Amino acid sequence: MEINDDKISEIRKSVNIVDVISEYIPLERKGRNYFAVCPFHDDHNPSMSISPEKQIYTCFVCGAHGNVFNFLMDYENITFLEALKLVANKVGIYLDVSKNPNKIKDKFDDLYNIYDIANKYYQNNLHTKDGVEALNYLKNRGFTDETIKTFGVGLSTNNQITKLLKAKKYSDDILIKSGIVSNNNGLHDTFINRIMFPLSDLDGKVIGFSGRIYKTDDSSKYVNSKESDIFKKGKILYNYHRAKEECRKKKCVVVVEGFMDVIALHMVGIYNVVATMGTAVTNEQAKLLKRLSTNIILCFDGDEAGNKATLSCSKELESIGIVPKIIRLPDNCDPDEFTKKYGVDEFNNYLLNPKSLLDYKLDELKKQTNFSNSDEVSKYLKDAIIELSSVTDPIVKEIIIKRLSDDTNISMSTISGMLKNKKNVAKTEKKQIIKLNKYEKSERELIFYMIRYPEVIKIYKNNKCYFPTQEFRYLVNEIVHYCDKNSELIVADFLSYLSDKKELLNAFNVIDTMEISDNYTYEQIMDYINELNEFSIKVQIERLMNEFKKETDSLKKIEIAKEIQDLKVRV
Repeated sequence: MEINDDKISEIRKSVNIVDVISEYIPLERKGRNYFAVCPFHDDHNPSMSISPEKQIYTCFVCGAHGNVFNFLMDYENITFLEALKLVANKVGIYLDVSKNPNKIKDKFDDLYNIYDIANKYYQNNLHTKDGVEALNYLKNRGFTDETIKTFGVGLSTNNQITKLLKAKKYSDDILIKSGIVSNNNGLHDTFINRIMFPLSDLDGKVIGFSGRIYKTDDSSKYVNSKESDIFKKGKILYNYHRAKEECRKKKCVVVVEGFMDVIALHMVGIYNVVATMGTAVTNEQAKLLKRLSTNIILCFDGDEAGNKATLSCSKELESIGIVPKIIRLPDNCDPDEFTKKYGVDEFNNYLLNPKSLLDYKLDELKKQTNFSNSDEVSKYLKDAIIELSSVTDPIVKEIIIKRLSDDTNISMSTISGMLKNKKNVAKTEKKQIIKLNKYEKSERELIFYMIRYPEVIKIYKNNKCYFPTQEFRYLVNEIVHYCDKNSELIVADFLSYLSDKKELLNAFNVIDTMEISDNYTYEQIMDYINELNEFSIKVQIERLMNEFKKETDSLKKIEIAKEIQDLKVRV
């Protein structure tokens, strides 16, 4: 069944956007609207407005804007179809997507099935006579039966999974593609005599493995699945599907480097933990973390590699409006080592008292500075001022300036002066806001009123004009087409209509969030149309002028000159 606009509208109208958003973030009523701290940027004062009347939300700082589906798509990092199904499930509306062209992952069923078979086979192995040594190894490392079951830990032997999968009639190509089977002088198991840890996607489906040695006859401590059509390291986080509910309950997510750290913390009762996949955190992973919570604590290894990973991850998070907190464990420990050495209570003390990112960066700068060397002291102060220049809290600013003064024996007034000079330079370097010319202003304001008033659409249709900006041109075509099919333009439904047209959705949001008067006059609308027609004529004149310059035939040049003159009369 195709999901048509009417069905989408029915599902949207079945819920109140206020009720749905309030399940994710606290709302406060002020007048006709509700307000919240925006979850899509580093917001401290409520800047998101939710309108029960229009069934849309708008952030007046970062520009986030949309209907209930848009909110769920951005907050949960899911597709439009998934958001639609989520809302339908909330209200008990049956949604048959079995024949929908948007159905995903069906072409990867063989890969999913192969991983599922392998996962069950590996888990079973661990509890046979072949798994005695591996099971003892795990028990000696503190693994309980419950932990082994929860994380699906298993054991690979030698070439047994290749035989099993071949017996199930899977082709050589798909087996090699899965990465479970390799082809070096014939097909054989990729993972041999290793403790197997399944890697899952966001829904908990197994999509790969990490195999760890438990004997000492292999120099590679871990062997990981190669990336496949369904396994992309930069798009998943280890333990995401198990941790998401706990993260929402605790309103916090702890990020560690390795899956053994996740398991170690899980064994001592800390469940709101995910791990990166051994690579630098990507923008997609940062968005997944934001989806879990805006309160993010990074607890990477205590060595220099852990420091680099902390700074890299922090930078990626800052790019999407999240400022994480930092834990650095002593003795270069990772969380697994630390909890074994010092216990869970001591680790929880760190969790309750993480460093701010600013404090962490300044501490790292301090560690790298020889304070008996004036050049290094100068560099330390300059680097610290760069970090401090983005701070808006005057109390934090004064505390840091005092700390820098104590560290360097440079007066607070001198450091304050450096900070002031840095801000003045930043102001002069700040990118100028591009002002709209009268034609760009006219096209935006005309579309603004078209969205709100059907009669303005009629005026436009009777007096067609040219829109200078391509995405607004396309947007107007969609508005007219939508209104020809529907009796009115309901913004919340139109946003659903544009769900698969990202550029037009962005253009619509730019227009719909403009801060201009909702009232208009007929004369005002005609002024917009006339100005846009004037722009169109100027474009035609410019085109003809270029043709005139290139033309060598004197008679044709006369014809072009006459066309230009006729157009100039109309401007």
